[in-house]
Amino acid sequence: MDYEKQKDEVTALESIYNKEEFSYNEKNNQFDCTFNIFVNLPTTYYLTYKDLRHEADSTQKVQISYLPPLTLHVILPEDYPSISAPVFTLCSSWLRLSALAKLCKKLDLLWENSKQEILFTWVEFLQNETLKFLKIKEYLDMDYIYTSYKKTLEKIQILQANKETGECHKQHNSEVSKESTATKKNNSIDKRAILECPIGRNPIQVLVNYNEQRKQIEFKKNFYTCNICFTDKSGEHCTQFLPCAHTFCKDCIRGYFEVRIKEGNVQNICCPEEKCKFEATPGQIKDLVSSELFSKYDSILLSATLDTMTDIVYCPRRHCQYPVTRDLNDQMAKCPVCQYAFCVRCKMVYHGVEPCKISSAEKQRLVNEYQSASNEKKAEMEQRYGKKQLQTLIENTMSENWINDNSHNCPHCKSAIEIASSLKKTIDIFVIFIL
Repeated sequence: MDYEKQKDEVTALESIYNKEEFSYNEKNNQFDCTFNIFVNLPTTYYLTYKDLRHEADSTQKVQISYLPPLTLHVILPEDYPSISAPVFTLCSSWLRLSALAKLCKKLDLLWENSKQEILFTWVEFLQNETLKFLKIKEYLDMDYIYTSYKKTLEKIQILQANKETGECHKQHNSEVSKESTATKKNNSIDKRAILECPIGRNPIQVLVNYNEQRKQIEFKKNFYTCNICFTDKSGEHCTQFLPCAHTFCKDCIRGYFEVRIKEGNVQNICCPEEKCKFEATPGQIKDLVSSELFSKYDSILLSATLDTMTDIVYCPRRHCQYPVTRDLNDQMAKCPVCQYAFCVRCKMVYHGVEPCKISSAEKQRLVNEYQSASNEKKAEMEQRYGKKQLQTLIENTMSENWINDNSHNCPHCKSAIEIASSLKKTIDIFVIFIL
């Protein structure tokens, strides 16, 4: 009779919960069940932590949406549910042993008040009432667990630093075991309560990592409307921009990324939602575009970033173009690839204290720039090109401009001659020719 009731209960539970939440094994007509119970959290839930040994430290706060599941392992006795209660253990990586012990006693009380098939009632209580029952409905205090982790970590570091022998390690492990046993005895902790916190791993980071992983799993389960093509698609075929949480289908965003990369416009690739300023992450782009396009994106973005760095200059050799780090107070840079030493101003072979040579194409531009420059800019240009060279350039350029505006070439020697309009005669500037 009890076996049939157990079988019916397990079958019902199998239809209610998915494989991630419930699994069982039957051997010799005995059911061994495991529940992964995902506790429902408020939307504004968070955890706090600090090292209790340092009272002056401020309490850290981390927003979370998901916590690792409580694991309820149950073995059904032969005389359950008519006489005996299920034999169980309750495991958690984020509740203290004292809190787990309270939950175990509550499960016992629920059984005493029912004396019938109880597994569904237990699971529903743990899933929906745990936070309220333990008075942690607003936030989770991780101070004690975090402090224990820091103490253990410091002990491990001391042992490694001292390079103790294996016997010392055994002695240390024995002491830790004794301390743990003594603590359990003093506090009368229920043996069914099990804290699953890996030694040496930061419990806060474990919870943060799980929260991010769970967000991705839950995201893929839901359906979303793409605001570009206005079609409904599952999260598995969508991508989400963060922290704005705007969601679009992968096909639309892939096309958006590809156009931006092909145009070379890879900086500030923002969420396509109107007026949204949050940007796509490199990882998000890599997941959607081809490896060739991502390499192009990465290369263009790197070049654009290097261009903003004042201590980076590119090797001027066309076949090289390697980014070279330079001292801001030095006018020479040397390419580590082709060993070319060059002036960072004119990009020609390094010429020491000699001013940079000015090409004919640059002359007029430099004259205009120098004449309209501020005193600081003029001093900078004089340091680069030499004050005497700039003054000579200005004088020659002004002479050339005046000659071009006020003369014509002599038809015989091609020399520039001035036309005196008032006298209606021509005067050769360099030699007077008698026509």
